[in-house]
Amino acid sequence: MPLDITLAGIQMPTLLPIFVAAAVMQILVDRLMSDGGIYNHVWHPGLFRTAVFVCLFTLPCLLIYR
Repeated sequence: MPLDITLAGIQMPTLLPIFVAAAVMQILVDRLMSDGGIYNHVWHPGLFRTAVFVCLFTLPCLLIYR
């Protein structure tokens, strides 16, 4: 069952606002991790950032589309 959101008369898929929220959360988490020195202990920071974004995006999607 696809879920749609109507915002100001525009119908969009539910995944779009979740994607935007996950991107904002990723920026905040990335700043916290870089200030905390986490990336000094990670082998490939780019892959780690991507994995964190996938986790931040997937968790709300699983709650909505289960």
